[in-house]
Formats: sequence, structure tokens, C-alpha cells
Amino acid sequence: MLINLNDLPLDTIPSKVRLSTNMEIYWDQVSWAQGRPQADIKTQELLPEIAELRYRGFSKLDRTSRFAPELPDYQTIASTTPQWIDLIGYYTRFGDVRELVHEIDDRYVIMNAGDELLFRFKALPAPPKGWERDFVLVGDGWVKDGDYNTGHSKTVIPLPYHGMEDYAENPGKLEEDPVYQKHKEDWVNYHTRYITPHLLRTALIFDNKHVTD
Repeated sequence: MLINLNDLPLDTIPSKVRLSTNMEIYWDQVSWAQGRPQADIKTQELLPEIAELRYRGFSKLDRTSRFAPELPDYQTIASTTPQWIDLIGYYTRFGDVRELVHEIDDRYVIMNAGDELLFRFKALPAPPKGWERDFVLVGDGWVKDGDYNTGHSKTVIPLPYHGMEDYAENPGKLEEDPVYQKHKEDWVNYHTRYITPHLLRTALIFDNKHVTD
């Protein structure tokens, strides 16, 4: 995570910067650096040749101690069954979603827990002698979970958008949502996967019955 500090008065020593969030985030390292004034930088934007939404499941989680955060192991799938109570609503269907991620706008992929978004980019020729290449993946979106302390945690709507000032308005009908009204065709071509918590609740009931028998 990169944070631009150019607009902050850091020319006086000592200076203090506070990072605050309402999310459960563990910081293992914070570094500060100044840009080199005479460094040559060339930026090239790449659009994905493939952007595919697919189902994968849940990675195995490990932790070094009970005080440390859980670390996912992408190489090991722990489960492909639902792990949490899914939010009710329409999600993006599996398959090609390049049109939805082409630009930063209010069109986006609506993913559920266990989904995976795969990108493939065209290979570039090697950089010139004396140059180094870095890759930066630019993401623009929102995260919402089913925690009881999360606003409107039972439904996919209200749908977020860049002009939204807050997330306090109660969800109404999908047809009344501003994002839906602006991009109705996306709910015909892309957001056609309707999901409810039925599978998880059914699995819990079955397991409970199996134990008591």
C-alpha cells in the first residue's frame, strides 16, 4: 500500500503521521522514502488480455502464533463449500469480465466469497540495459462482508459508486438503485448469478442432524 505524503508538512523534525482504520489490519512494517529527483521513470499501462471470473474455493489459513494474523496459502485449497453467510443479491456470472474492469468507473465485478478473478497480460520485451521494471496492479473497488457490525450486511445492495457520500441509506429495490439505473444492461449481460445463504444454512442443519443421530 503506497500513500503519497507530498501534501503533508513533513519538513519539520520530528513529524508524526497517524494511520487509522475501522478494519482489522495488522501492520508488520512501515517505511518512508523520498523520491529521487533525477530518476527517469517511464510508465506503460497494460490492459488485461484475459479477465475471467471463476470459482476457486478457500485457501488454507495458517498463523505463526495465536496473536499473529492468519496467512492464506494460495497453493492449498482448504474447502470449496461456503464458509460464511452469503449476502443476498445478484453477483457477476462466471466467465469473461474484461468489459467491466476496462476502466475505473461505476461498472465493476460483483464477487462472492470463494470467487477468483484471473488476469493475464501480454508479455513485454525485456527493458533496456540499465533499467529495472516493476509491476503495479491498480485496483479500485469496495469490500463488504456479512459481519453484523457492517452496514447493510445481509444484502448486496445498496451498490457503491464513486459519488456516494455515505453508506447510510437503507437498501430498497434493485430497480431503484442508482448504479442499476445507470447500467441496467449489466444486470442482463453480467450480474445474473443470484445467491442466498441457503446452501450454508442447509449444510449447518445437516451437520447438526448428523451429530445428534
